[in-house]
Amino acid sequence: MIISNNAAKWLTSVRIWAAIKRETLLTISEGVATPEEIDAIFKDVLKTPKGPCEQMDVVGLDVVLDIEKHYAETRLGTSEAPRKLLQEMIAEKKLGRKSGSGFYRYDSD
Repeated sequence: MIISNNAAKWLTSVRIWAAIKRETLLTISEGVATPEEIDAIFKDVLKTPKGPCEQMDVVGLDVVLDIEKHYAETRLGTSEAPRKLLQEMIAEKKLGRKSGSGFYRYDSD
């Protein structure tokens, strides 16, 4: 199978994003850092326009949970803590921007 350079870059970025997202959720669930602290690190050090928590809020935490469930099914030994954190947030109606709150609160425009 031949994969184009653009496709290879896209697949690589998706895989790296998955690791960043999962480690961000694990770090928050363990109480090591807050969403604000993590996002500040990404924006200050890596110069990203949004941190991972802000980006997950845009995507939707229910969608992020579905993705995490898929990874857990395909990669044995994946920590349950990120999924549990997302399930708790979703139970509190925190879905991200679309519900007005997730890791952050959003004003309705």
